[in-house]
Amino acid sequence: MSKWRRWRELSWTDRRLLLQAALLLVYARLKLPFIEFRVDPATGQELRSAEPADPVLARAQVIARLVGIAAAHSPVALTCLHRSLVLWWLLRRQGIPCALRLGANTQSGPFEAHAWVECAGVALNEQGAHLSRYSPFGQAVSPVGRGRPAWLVARQARRPDNAAGHRQGPRTQPGRLGEHPP
Repeated sequence: MSKWRRWRELSWTDRRLLLQAALLLVYARLKLPFIEFRVDPATGQELRSAEPADPVLARAQVIARLVGIAAAHSPVALTCLHRSLVLWWLLRRQGIPCALRLGANTQSGPFEAHAWVECAGVALNEQGAHLSRYSPFGQAVSPVGRGRPAWLVARQARRPDNAAGHRQGPRTQPGRLGEHPP
């Protein structure tokens, strides 16, 4: 089946999500150096208090598949962390309880880190055989934006339009990747 035919068979909602995932993957690639990760106890409580129903888990798996398709056709090189950030953000935007997990290779050999998203204890963007090589680092994490880097703040402070009273400092608009969705 051709790619165009598969595209036409997607619902409008899934088409929009696929396009959104494609754009967010590029954005995540650019934004990742400015993101910190912190333990998110709220995620653990949220996951324990609300086990998603089968239709919710099925929808989460569809979204994970769409993110995977977008990643496979991305013009930029992506890692598991980029894919997992975008998947986590899209699921949270839709109100689906999920957890962003980070882990390391527990088998012999060189150190390898990995990221994945879990929903109801199911790894959405990974196969079980691949994931069995990794052990999670304890609790789920949340990305937190660090604001703009110092070199960018300094450069913008030198611009003449900032003398006119434009706001300076880190931008913290809700809904951006690296911040909790509303």
